[in-house]
Amino acid sequence: MKRNLLIGTLGAALVFGGTFAVSAAKKDDGNEVDNAVKNGKTILSTNEVEKIALQEVNWAIEEIELEKEADKVIYEVEVEENDIDYKLDIDAYTGEIYSIDRDEDDDDDNRPNGGQEQPGILSQAEATAIAEKTVNGKMTEIKKDEDDGIIKFEVELKTDRGEAEVDIDAATGKVLDVEYDD
Repeated sequence: MKRNLLIGTLGAALVFGGTFAVSAAKKDDGNEVDNAVKNGKTILSTNEVEKIALQEVNWAIEEIELEKEADKVIYEVEVEENDIDYKLDIDAYTGEIYSIDRDEDDDDDNRPNGGQEQPGILSQAEATAIAEKTVNGKMTEIKKDEDDGIIKFEVELKTDRGEAEVDIDAATGKVLDVEYDD
């Protein structure tokens, strides 16, 4: 009787242990963006995503952010058209637009030039290129901001040293600040 119980217990342990090993081998480490690049998939550039977003809502792009949402890697793009803010979720690989959220915006008076694009300002793609070259990293988020009358891009990047934030003067392209966050 003890022998049958021992064999049954060992058999169950092997089955559960094998199941655990298989599920551990398939476990996602939560970093789909890095895994996708390593697995040979190509993520669209911010310039490509900017063009896709502007085909839907042709005005001022305020922010582009690369995120993992559910089982998808997406670009979250915020666009402003007149007095309306739009948030577009765009597949980072195919460029497919998953959703467009619309929100009335009534705080344009606090933005330079009524929230419209100003001539002589870098594009987000140009700012991204400067930031990526500065810290040898990959952009994960970019946003345009005004600080003390200076319009700048705040670019967050993933680097070999960890995460970095690069502030760039939107008019001159000059790197204003670089911060690393290990």
